[in-house]
Amino acid sequence: MTHFQPYFRHATLREKGRRQAIRGPAYMFNEKGTSLTAEEEHFLDSAEYGNIPVVRKMLEESKTLNFNCVDYMGQNALQLAVGNEHLEVTELLLKKENLARVGDALLLAISKGYVRIVEAILNHPAFAQGQRLTLSPLEQELRDDDFYAYDEDGTRFSHDITPIILAAHCQEYEIVHILLLKGARIERPHDYFCKCNECMEKQRKDSFSHSRSRMNAYKGLASAAYLSLSSEDPVLTALELSNELARLANIETEFKVTHHCAFFLGLRVFRWGSKTGKDCQIRSLSFCFVAHPNCQQQLLTMWYENLSGLRQQSIAVKFLAVFGVSIGLPFLAIAYWIAPCSKVQTPDGLFAGIFTQGLQ
Repeated sequence: MTHFQPYFRHATLREKGRRQAIRGPAYMFNEKGTSLTAEEEHFLDSAEYGNIPVVRKMLEESKTLNFNCVDYMGQNALQLAVGNEHLEVTELLLKKENLARVGDALLLAISKGYVRIVEAILNHPAFAQGQRLTLSPLEQELRDDDFYAYDEDGTRFSHDITPIILAAHCQEYEIVHILLLKGARIERPHDYFCKCNECMEKQRKDSFSHSRSRMNAYKGLASAAYLSLSSEDPVLTALELSNELARLANIETEFKVTHHCAFFLGLRVFRWGSKTGKDCQIRSLSFCFVAHPNCQQQLLTMWYENLSGLRQQSIAVKFLAVFGVSIGLPFLAIAYWIAPCSKVQTPDGLFAGIFTQGLQ
């Protein structure tokens, strides 16, 4: 089934693009998009400012109103009402069938700590079975519905974030308790060296998203709100999780950044004080950039570009690989020196390329 997921993903995105309102150049400025009618603009403004009588009248009487239309920022009426904490307007909109972006509205309410709105959204028929609460937007995308906004403009949340993970990140105890009663749980990520089909496919398809999803899950598991409400013995669970995270910090080093980076940055900026202004700015900013966990993951991916499978191997396998390269290093270096631009992916090109990168 995993071989067909990219096709479904692209097909879903094409369908979403057809259903979404087309935004013109006004999207970049404080003007309304040209695709909205006067009725839709009035409807979105009423939802944003909490005009309950107007919203109710338009929903009940208008035959041409598209209540899923979006403004120039890509937000629909439900998202605007939730973002401005208009509970009554939110309840009116939730009564409509085929309402889009209910999942994004839930995430928005959780991030802002609007407990009553969260409860109202969870009473929507879409959450009747509770399965929606356990799937991330990335997993929901294959369902080919409008439960989430799958484009970058329509949502502010990562596509691997579930409602329970977001509530745990925000330390919203009451919301975490509500979601736990609904059956939501944070699934513990697989072992870093796991070779199951799911992990291998995610690692091959997008290693950055895979690492980010693991980090988000562990942040949720380690939050005080989730630990205290989901575990019978929070202290023991916290100790076990602490030991596991300490072990993982030595493996997934892209997420192990300490305060020494700031000190190192200051030293480098001071040493490069004689450089040109532009060059110094670029170099000083690069250390903040490189020290970011996401950039660390990308740098490691680039370093293991030709040997992506080696990163997940044990220390013994890595030692054997280094030992083999050390023995054949003179021959590999000569081969790379003779044909450095060869496109043939031979062991010579793979290992000698890494060797010359280290020399540079």
